[in-house]
Amino acid sequence: MIIGLTGGIGSGKTTVAALLAQKGAFVIDTDLVARDVVEPASPALAAIRREFGDSVINPDGSLDRAALARIIFHDEGKRAKLNELTHPEILKRVLALISSQSADTVIVAVVPLLFESGFDRSCDQTVAVVASPEIRRGRLQERDGITGSEVEARMKAQLPDAEYERRAAVIIRNESNLTALGREVDRTWDLLTGSRAKAQSTT
Repeated sequence: MIIGLTGGIGSGKTTVAALLAQKGAFVIDTDLVARDVVEPASPALAAIRREFGDSVINPDGSLDRAALARIIFHDEGKRAKLNELTHPEILKRVLALISSQSADTVIVAVVPLLFESGFDRSCDQTVAVVASPEIRRGRLQERDGITGSEVEARMKAQLPDAEYERRAAVIIRNESNLTALGREVDRTWDLLTGSRAKAQSTT
């Protein structure tokens, strides 16, 4: 079973994925895959350099993520271009990881742009982690040390929570503490694995 896990920035996707991994899920974090795709000397990084210039490249030849973020989160066209340059290779690697697993593995693919990219169509279930904008802003400023305007730009670049709630099959609310989130994850795991067992028993 492939579960697509998504949610707005600062909602807590990484924490939820870690809790699901503790339950036995095989987690694929596309943010980590995306980092691998743009390693120095990679074709994707070369394409980014041609498109955005030397200002997004560190002296050691690696990608300057902060510099690139300042560009793409204030320009929808440039953000779309970056996705065009990197998403095909990311998808290729994610599909390879999925195919490496046995048929009975519960696979959780953490995909921030799950619905925007259309990857939800490759999933058996979709789960969205949501939290209020105020909570997410606080987490982002504490975690990343970015300014309020940078937080707003990143949040604006993603779907509103109402859209996640409309499109995802299961919603995990992350507005309290880790204990409460753990209960939400337990509920979700039981729901999804229970539905899979029921489906298998009828085939």
